Amino acid sequence: MSLWEAPLDDSSIHLAVEGSCGGTSMGIQLARQAISGGGRVLWASPELPNGTRFSQIFTGMDLTASSRFHAMNLVGNFDQALESLLHTANVLPGVNLVVLDDYCPDSGKIPSDIIAGVNKMISDSKWTTLLISKGGVSMDDSPLTARGKKKINSDKVWLLTRPDSDSKRILWIDDESISLRLAEEGFIN
Repeated sequence: MSLWEAPLDDSSIHLAVEGSCGGTSMGIQLARQAISGGGRVLWASPELPNGTRFSQIFTGMDLTASSRFHAMNLVGNFDQALESLLHTANVLPGVNLVVLDDYCPDSGKIPSDIIAGVNKMISDSKWTTLLISKGGVSMDDSPLTARGKKKINSDKVWLLTRPDSDSKRILWIDDESISLRLAEEGFIN
């Protein structure tokens, strides 16, 4: 068994997750992957990732590698925060992943100003962008729906679900399901 790896191909990914199933852990794991490949990561969210979880997923990496992980607080004026994030991503060398975690309310319709800001960031990006938010209840046979998926101009929509109360997770990319297990070191396939 090995850590699951995603294609970091300069696309934009809208990751909708069931509550408490590992969305932030998925983001941290992709950050580890980007940094392992020599890249730099910008992380923006209202709260920093859990330090214990971060260190578990980054276990075994050279300590200096974590200096290529830059966290920004995503509070206050959303447009100004995204403007600062874009500026930083364009100034720092080697940015190949930008993560927006918990960038919108946990439920309901995503506010139009947030959608507009995210779409501007996607159109101006030259790196992989990962947008992590809580999903919504699906009205069809899908396990979950990505709120705002028709308005957010992402290249891909991923759904992360927890079918049972154990460590098994299912990542849906398009119509393909990938069975994963969430362990201390991250998602394993």
